[in-house]
Amino acid sequence: MGNDSQFENENSGNDPVRPAYDPPQSDGTGPRDSTKPRLLRSVWDAFQTAPTPVAIDPDGRSTFLEKWATTILCLALFASPFVLTGTVRALKVYSSDIRQWLPDGFEESKVYDEFIERFGVDEMVVLSWEDCTIDNPQILLLQDALEKTKIEIKDEETGEISESLVFDRVVTGPDVITKIENSGVKTKHAHARVQGLMIGPDKKTTCVVAYPRKEVFSDRRMAIARVYELAEEIVGVAPADLKIGGPTADAATIESESKRSLGTFLWMSVVLVAMLTWYRMRDLPLTLLVIGFAGVCSAISLSILYWSGGKMNMTLIMLPTLTFILGVSGCVHMVNYYRKAATLGYGMRSADQAMADGIYPVLLSSITTAVGLLSLGSSTVKPIQMFGFYSACGVMASSLVMLFVLPAALYLLRGRISKRFSDDGKMGKRERTTGVSRSTSLLLNWVCRHNGIVVLPTLIAVVILSLGVFKLKASVKLQNRFASRAKIISDYGWLESKLGPLVPMEVELRFGPGNGLTKWNQMQIVQSIERSIKQTTAVNATLSAATFEPTVPRGRTVLDRVNRSGRIEKWTEEFHQLENANLVRVIDGTAYWRISLRVAALNDIDYGDFLEMTAENVDEQIKHLNVDDMSASLTGGIPLVYKAQHQILTDLMLSFLTAFLIITVIMMIVLRNIQAGLVAMVPNVFPPLVVFGAMGWFQYSVEIGAVMTASVALGIAVDDTLHFLTWYRRGTVEGLSRFASIRHAFEHCAKAMIDTSLICGLGVIPFLFGVFMPTAKFAALLLIMLMTALPGDLILLPALLAGPVGVLFRLRGKRKKASKPDQDGEPVEPVETIRRQG
Repeated sequence: MGNDSQFENENSGNDPVRPAYDPPQSDGTGPRDSTKPRLLRSVWDAFQTAPTPVAIDPDGRSTFLEKWATTILCLALFASPFVLTGTVRALKVYSSDIRQWLPDGFEESKVYDEFIERFGVDEMVVLSWEDCTIDNPQILLLQDALEKTKIEIKDEETGEISESLVFDRVVTGPDVITKIENSGVKTKHAHARVQGLMIGPDKKTTCVVAYPRKEVFSDRRMAIARVYELAEEIVGVAPADLKIGGPTADAATIESESKRSLGTFLWMSVVLVAMLTWYRMRDLPLTLLVIGFAGVCSAISLSILYWSGGKMNMTLIMLPTLTFILGVSGCVHMVNYYRKAATLGYGMRSADQAMADGIYPVLLSSITTAVGLLSLGSSTVKPIQMFGFYSACGVMASSLVMLFVLPAALYLLRGRISKRFSDDGKMGKRERTTGVSRSTSLLLNWVCRHNGIVVLPTLIAVVILSLGVFKLKASVKLQNRFASRAKIISDYGWLESKLGPLVPMEVELRFGPGNGLTKWNQMQIVQSIERSIKQTTAVNATLSAATFEPTVPRGRTVLDRVNRSGRIEKWTEEFHQLENANLVRVIDGTAYWRISLRVAALNDIDYGDFLEMTAENVDEQIKHLNVDDMSASLTGGIPLVYKAQHQILTDLMLSFLTAFLIITVIMMIVLRNIQAGLVAMVPNVFPPLVVFGAMGWFQYSVEIGAVMTASVALGIAVDDTLHFLTWYRRGTVEGLSRFASIRHAFEHCAKAMIDTSLICGLGVIPFLFGVFMPTAKFAALLLIMLMTALPGDLILLPALLAGPVGVLFRLRGKRKKASKPDQDGEPVEPVETIRRQG
C-alpha cells in the first residue's frame, strides 16, 4: 500500500475519453440505447451484475413513473389515515413498568416476581420540606389527604375510565414513632429505631412516605402531580420547595422528560434539520419535500409501534427521531440523484433516473441499517429489544417511501418544485452537485497518491483505541439517569442529607411449616439478622416487624416472667397489624418476614456486588443460628435494574458482533468477493471502535443509550460506504482507472454524504439539552459517530481503494481509448457517466 509509482503508471494516460452524449429531450425523444433493460429488470441486474446507472425505457415507451406515479401516490394517501391515527395514539400510550427492565433469564427476576405476589409492589414516594418536623401538625393532615386522594384511571384494554385511590397506605415519622411508643418503648429509643429512615440525624426532620397502588402505575405523572397539589393546598409548600424522591418519583420524572422530548425536542430537531437541509441544498421546495417525506418515515415507525400493540417507553422515545434522520439521509441521497439527472438533461425523466440510480444503494443501505438495529434483539433487556425491532421495521418501511413515493412526487411535481433547473437541463448559478471543489480535489489527489501514509497510521490508531473497549464499565449512578440540573437530583441530595438513603432493597426470610418456632421467636431471629446487616454492611437504615417490637422485661423474677408473657401474648394478638403493614405474610403455614433496607442513591455503589455481599452475610447468620426449614433471599426493583446494567456490556458486545458479522456477509455477497467484503467493513467499524475505545480509555461509563448507539452507528456508516462503492464500481465498469473511479464516486455522492452527516448529526443537538441522560447521551454519541464516520468514508475508504486492495473492488467493463494527461500532469477528470456501452 502506498506504491506511488505503480499508482501513477496506472493513471498516466489510461483515463478514457467518454463518447459524446446527446441527452434525452424533455419530451422523451432523442438518442437511446435499445439494448438497455427496463427499470424493474435493472434492479435484478444490479444484484446479479455490476451496479450501474440505467438508461430509462428504450424505444420511447412509457417509463415506470409515467405509468405508476399517480397510483403510488394514491396508495400512499389511502394509507395516510392509518399512519396518522397510529402515530397520534402511539404518542399517548406510555409504559414505565419497572419489570420490563429486568432480564427474563435472571434468577433474581423470578425472586422479585414472587416477592411482589406476597407483599405487593415495593415502590414508594418520599416527600419532605424545610419545616417538615415531627412536631408539625400539618404532616398528619397531609397524610390523611393523601390516603383519601383519587385519580381517574383509564383501562388500556376496554378504554373505561374509573376512579381509584392513589396510595395503598401512607405513613409519617410522627405516626410511626407513636406506634412504637405505644408498645412501651421510650421516646429516645423509638427515635433511634427509625433514624435514617423516617427522621433525620437532627432527630427533628421527618418525612411522609406514600406507597402507591398498582392501578396508578399507568400514569405515575398524575399521581405525583396530585402530591404536589395537596402539599401546596394543605401545607402551603410550593412545588419548587417540595423535596420528593423514591422509585415512583423516578418513574414519573422519566415519563415527564420522555413526553417533553417528544413534544419539544423532537420539533426543535425537525426545525433544525429543515434549516440545515435548506442551507446545504439551497432549494426550498426540495427541502420541504425532504423534510415532509422524512416526517412520513418517522410517522410510519410510530404507527407500526401502535398497530402491533407496542407501547412507548424511555428507549422508544428516540424511535421517531432516529427514523426521521435516517429518512432525511435517504431522501437527501435520492434528491441528489434527481438533481444530477435534471442537470444532465433527463428533464421529465429525471425522477426515473434518480430512482434507477438510487434503488440499489438506498435499498442495501436500508437493509444493513435494519440489520444493525435488529442485532439489538440479542439483548436480554426487553425495551432494547423493542427499540431494535421497531426501528428496523420503520427503516425498511421508510425505504419504500424513499424509493417509490418520493420519486413519484418528484415526477408529478416536475417543473414546479425548483426554478434552478428545468427540462432543458440548464442549471442556475448556485446549483452545485459534484461535491468536488478545487480544495477537495487537491485533498483527494493527495490521499490517493499517498494512501499508505493515510491507511497505516489510521489502522494502528484504531487498533490502539479499540483496546479501550475492554475498559468500559456499566453505569450504576442515579446521576447518570438525570442531568445534575434536574430537580429530582437536587431533591435526592437534600433528602439523603437531611433524612437518609432512599433506594429500597428487600431481604425476605422464609420460615417453613416444619420450623417449630413461635411467631415471637421468628421475629427475634429477624431482629438478629437485621442488626447484623446494619453492622457489617453500608446499610444504616432498616425497617421490619422488629422495629415495632414491644419492650419486655429481661429479668428472671416471677413478675418479669408474667409481664414478659403478657406483652408477648398481646403482641401475638396484634400480629395482624404487622400483616396489614406488609411486614410479614403467612401463607399455608409458611411465614415470610420482610426486612426493608435503604441504600444511598447518590453514590457509586455497585449494587450487584452489594447484593452478593449482603446475601453472604445473611447466609452466614442463618448457618450460625442453625434454624431448621429457614431460607433467605434478597430482592428489590431498583437494585435489580442497576444490577441489570452490567448486562449492558455483554449486550453491547454481542449486538455489535452480531451486526458486524451479518453486515459483513451482506457486503461479501454484494461485492461478490470475500476479501473485498472484509476490507469494506474497515471504514464501517471505524466510528464505533474509535468512539467506544476512547470512552474506555477515558473511563466514561456505558448505559442504555450507548448500547443502542453502537449497532445503529454501524448500520448508518454502511449507508455512505455503499453509496460510495456503488459509484466507484460503476466507474470501473466504464473502464476508468481506480483514481478516476474514486473521483467519479466523489462527483456522484460525496456532497450527499457530507450533507446527510451534517444534517443528521447536528439535527439531534436539541436532545442534548434534556435532563434525561440516556436520551441525551444517545444523541451525543450518534452525533459523534456520524462525524467520525465521515472521514472514514471520504478519506480512509478512498485511500484503501487507491492502494493495492483497491483491485478487489474493480468490475472491469469494456475499456475505451485513453486520454492524455492535462497540463498539470494529472489524468483528465471524468465527465458524468450516463450510459454503459452495450
